[in-house]
Amino acid sequence: MRRILFTFLAAVGMLTANAQNLNKIKDALAAKKIAEAKGMVETLLASPKNQKNPEILYLKGKVLSAIAADSTERKAMPEARLQALDAFKKSLEADKNQATLFLTVDNYQPVFSLYASGFEEGAGYYNDEKYNDALAIFKTTSVIGDYIFSQGWGLYQLDTTLIYYMGLASINAKKEDEAISYFAKLADANVGGSPDMATPYRYLAKHYFDKKDDININKYINSGLKLFPKDDYLPLLAMDYVRDKGDTAGILKKFEELLAINPESFDLTFEYAGELFSETHVAESSKRPADYTEKCKKIEGLYNRALTLKPESYETMLSLGKHFYNQLLFIEEDIYKVRGTKPEDVKKKAELQVFMDEIIVKTIPPLEKVFTRFDAMGKLKVGERSNFKSACTLLNYCYDKKKDKAKADFYQKKYDEADAAHQ
Repeated sequence: MRRILFTFLAAVGMLTANAQNLNKIKDALAAKKIAEAKGMVETLLASPKNQKNPEILYLKGKVLSAIAADSTERKAMPEARLQALDAFKKSLEADKNQATLFLTVDNYQPVFSLYASGFEEGAGYYNDEKYNDALAIFKTTSVIGDYIFSQGWGLYQLDTTLIYYMGLASINAKKEDEAISYFAKLADANVGGSPDMATPYRYLAKHYFDKKDDININKYINSGLKLFPKDDYLPLLAMDYVRDKGDTAGILKKFEELLAINPESFDLTFEYAGELFSETHVAESSKRPADYTEKCKKIEGLYNRALTLKPESYETMLSLGKHFYNQLLFIEEDIYKVRGTKPEDVKKKAELQVFMDEIIVKTIPPLEKVFTRFDAMGKLKVGERSNFKSACTLLNYCYDKKKDKAKADFYQKKYDEADAAHQ
């Protein structure tokens, strides 16, 4: 009887000693004496009988989580984050009910801290342009996040923000295959939201454009534009892709498709007008397209639409002026070709002259805006000076046709003096 009682008392003594040690660890953690708490945990776990104790293992996880969250402490123990996760796992394996109780009391903070501190550390490395370090930390954080989700504690099956930054870090670390892998996870899941999330679609589309992979180029351009219809990069890539095919009809069709998706795009509108301009305004009147008149109306409408979207686009104004000027040259040639004196010839010539006068009236305003803009600027860059001189030349032509010699001479003089006046 005495032996039984003695054994019982000894066991109680051991439990009391363990409880006291555990309380000391908790007090040290509360006082942020992390190194002290770590030492006490290691001492307890040195004993084989404690190595499956769920509370000691849990406290080990808490201590290591605190180390991982402290920028100073984790320098000496960079592996603390994954070791903490391992400790929490072992605590749950030893006694799931007990370990879950510990986590519940702590509101799961120690394990969520592993994720939060990991993301913060990775972001710090990324902002410091230490991309390999950032990627390594993000990967560890992803492992932790996946485990948290697998246990049903929270977070996301597809951690879009973390994966996005893993992709960015991979790009900057020159690890293209990894970037493709991470961004494909997002794009294949049709992740949208913030305009930043257009980056995976852009990157993937450009990657497959360079690889000449037609299926994936179109896949990521189309899925990206569904989610980001106002993106300004994907449409340009789509146009480059069609242009590489050398299909003129396909190019025009693609412009129509893209503008149907985003009718507010200035770039698409302006580029479409330019494409039609090149196709319509041929060097010889005899080679005018069969639908020349319809195309001219279309070009005019597109340039005017572009000016509605960007009223101060002097490039568009000059392009519109050149569009009218090219029509005037053909109309002038058509008038010259009417040599007969029959009533129908006289009528046709008169109609062409009226049409020419109407076009001149539309040509002058946008060109005078271009002239006024650049003439007031003083020194001009080479491209700006070229545009200024073009405006002067076209205005000289228009006023000459209007038989306004004073203004025609004025713009000719401005042209002649442009290089000296605007250098």
